[in-house]
Amino acid sequence: MALQYVKLPSDDAGHVIATARLCLTEDGRLVPDTDEAARWLYCVPGVPIKRADAERYGLLDEPEPTPEPEPEPEPAKARSAPPNKARSRAADK
Repeated sequence: MALQYVKLPSDDAGHVIATARLCLTEDGRLVPDTDEAARWLYCVPGVPIKRADAERYGLLDEPEPTPEPEPEPEPAKARSAPPNKARSRAADK
């Protein structure tokens, strides 16, 4: 779900902040507002949700963090230009 976790000293207290529009269904589930089963608006982005309510609706199941892909190795540098073989400037007369 789209939540921003707010860390507090006590794990059982506090709140989370919604980062998306969430709606309730007729059977009491909390779903994104784009879900066809959505019936009543529950919250909009930026609204704090009590931690107890977040637990009741199953919002605190944090998804497994996806591993970041390893950066691609930098391409090999092009070979340096050969030295300039042009004649040097002639000395002033």
